[in-house]
Amino acid sequence: MKKNLPLIVIIASTILIIVNFIMSDEIDRGFWMSTLSSVLIIIAMISTIKANKKKEEN
Repeated sequence: MKKNLPLIVIIASTILIIVNFIMSDEIDRGFWMSTLSSVLIIIAMISTIKANKKKEEN
């Protein structure tokens, strides 16, 4: 479970971003701030996965 946690967070964040785009009536500053934070979480989790794979190889 611990190995799959970053992947689960990436999938959940992606789904939430898509739902946010579909359900949002107003596209204002708050909308873009929440979308940006979700994208940054995805980037952080991808880098975590790459670092863990590199660590396992060594």
